[in-house]
Amino acid sequence: MGTKIKNRIFPAAFAVVIFTAAVVSAQHIVVDTAKVPFQVNVAATVKAIKSGEVTSKDAAAGAEVTLAVPMVSFLSGSNTGVLSGARGHAGAPGIVSGRDGKVAVRLSAQSYKNADISLYTVNGKRVLYGRASAAQSVSRRDLTAGVYLLSVKGADGNALSSRVTHLGGSLDINVAFVNEAVSPARQLAKESMADDEWHVSVTAPGYNDSIFYLKLHKGQNPKQTITLRQSQRVTKASFKETVGSVTFDMVYIPGGEFTIGCEKSSGCPSDAKALPGVRVSNYFIGKAEVTNGLWKAVMGSDGLPNYAQNNSSATHMTWYEAIGFACKLSQMTGKKYRMVTEAEWEYAAKKHLDSLKNIGSNSEEWAYNSWKSTHSGGTDPIGDNGSLEKLHTQKTRRDANVGNDNNITGRLIRSIEGVGPALRLAISADMDYPPGMPATCDIIPPELGAEPENSYRDMRWVTGSDKRWATPSGATAIGSLDIRVWEDGTARFGSTVGQWFTSNNMAFVFVPNSGSVRKYGYIFVTLKDASLISDMSYQNGAYIGRIIKEDASHVDKPAVSNLKSGEDLARAQTNFETEYKIIDMTNIPASAKMQDERLLDGGPTKGWFQNNSAAGGVHHYRKDVDLDEFRFTVNQPGMGRTMLANGTWFTVNKTFLRVTHSGGYTCDYLYAVTSDRTFYHNSFQGYERGDFRMFKIETNGDAWPTTSCGSLCGEEIPKGLGASIYATMANGRSTFVPAPCPAGGCR
Repeated sequence: MGTKIKNRIFPAAFAVVIFTAAVVSAQHIVVDTAKVPFQVNVAATVKAIKSGEVTSKDAAAGAEVTLAVPMVSFLSGSNTGVLSGARGHAGAPGIVSGRDGKVAVRLSAQSYKNADISLYTVNGKRVLYGRASAAQSVSRRDLTAGVYLLSVKGADGNALSSRVTHLGGSLDINVAFVNEAVSPARQLAKESMADDEWHVSVTAPGYNDSIFYLKLHKGQNPKQTITLRQSQRVTKASFKETVGSVTFDMVYIPGGEFTIGCEKSSGCPSDAKALPGVRVSNYFIGKAEVTNGLWKAVMGSDGLPNYAQNNSSATHMTWYEAIGFACKLSQMTGKKYRMVTEAEWEYAAKKHLDSLKNIGSNSEEWAYNSWKSTHSGGTDPIGDNGSLEKLHTQKTRRDANVGNDNNITGRLIRSIEGVGPALRLAISADMDYPPGMPATCDIIPPELGAEPENSYRDMRWVTGSDKRWATPSGATAIGSLDIRVWEDGTARFGSTVGQWFTSNNMAFVFVPNSGSVRKYGYIFVTLKDASLISDMSYQNGAYIGRIIKEDASHVDKPAVSNLKSGEDLARAQTNFETEYKIIDMTNIPASAKMQDERLLDGGPTKGWFQNNSAAGGVHHYRKDVDLDEFRFTVNQPGMGRTMLANGTWFTVNKTFLRVTHSGGYTCDYLYAVTSDRTFYHNSFQGYERGDFRMFKIETNGDAWPTTSCGSLCGEEIPKGLGASIYATMANGRSTFVPAPCPAGGCR
């Protein structure tokens, strides 16, 4: 049998170290296949999920079915080895050991001088970084309990990594350098990446899901024999659920048809316009929001930061954390708990308000819906969430702060990693999940993996002839996109043929055989999901929004004469030195730090403004940009302004923007400025990674939407204010990870 870890939350224990062998680069993408036989006692669907890739197969009852899982790695002749060895416990022989929040890293001074020490979550977010040039400690005081990846990078491509289980709170990584060579038992391995850990789910209607992590290797893998047990069906009546010492109420809601949205004759927000004929099936809904006490009973020490009162609603959770809670509760109870849909939330609020608590008390709650400025209709609507590939987009949150409006129609947008909303649980009464909704435990955060080497060809863009990059259906976007990319440098944009290159793993450039060059700033969310911005006109291929890599009808690779290497193609551009030259983004040289004058707002009576009232929103955003300070706030009438980014600033290659507060808080964005003075940004910040915003220059006074924002928006943001509230939150940090320079250095 393969290695199984049956809970999403790993058990707290001594620091566990798992060493594997790997080679990392970005010159080529290699796809191997792991073949895994499964045998399930009932007819079921078997899925393996990793980094946005989903491999699925239906298995007949008792029959053996083989799942062919693609193993993707970035390879070149420049190897990055990691220590090869066996899984051990704290104190076992090895370079990394530790317990009780203290990890000891013993490094060879010769191989690891000026070592980069990084700690990543299992979802790929870097939560700690430091450079060790002598014996020293790299620490963090507010780390959540869980399993992390410790990465150490040294000289000449030497690297090692290990998994570390942390109990929560302070974590000290103590680095010690030794002059002696590493013993033969600890030599660095130089093997290609073979093993990988995948999230596996085995599901069948009416049965409890089997969810686990499975270590796969290329070629034949051990057979997995799965026994599913029938799930608990509850009678159609309200009931109490008990977890540990905590009891909570689930209210039965008979389904029916209703009008979703604001039904008043006037004063309705544009994003809450009434839509009749929406139907929901029978379901159960939490009488109250999930409390801190219930969260602790389910998640143990892996909690949220507001534990003061057990009976108060749990907040400060991301959308994925809320989903993870529902998954673990489902595993504990045998019932298929999930997040309530927007239609179910509003139906219960309109038809059964007296049976519920908190709705109407100015709280915000997560809803299982991708954000759109209009409601979704039909029966049991779930927005555009139906495909796992489309999950990593902005979500709907229900805002009950609508005064005495009993329609309870307030709705707002929230990034998937934004915090604040509470959670109200739901269970379908007549089915496992609403049609098209993935099983709760199948929904996992995006995992991008290591950043490929900084090169003029980021091979993550390659589609070949049978895939394409395109706009996800139902996504909010400006412009349209259809890109085919081949490894040799050939590209096709719609029907236009040309070549392509990338710069610093953040700018994709299409060079047509004739016509204008098209540049797109990009942030990958998964290997199949990215977010783009551009500074072009619509006639020249402007695109702002999310894209996905999807299967498409076959297109033969076009014949392109005079194909150039990525570097030669980049150097052939007249603006190579100012926009496309590869930069060492880990240690950005002073010569590369510029201040793009296009971002300056023009003085104290002007500013960059995003007016959300046009789309029914209540938040407005303002940026004031001077040479000495960059300031960015979100403003809401009656709530004041909230600082998002402020401090000194610089730009790189007219693509990358960094804002640094005097207290050390750093915010990173990609940006673009159009000829008509529109300022787009694409965020690396943890609470909104991959989200884009659009700003226009406005002059203080009548041009500002004073009716909805008042003087709050019309006044320039004061200088020298404190750092953003996100500076103290784990998910508020920048997620930007610079692409490593190639062996010859960035040039």
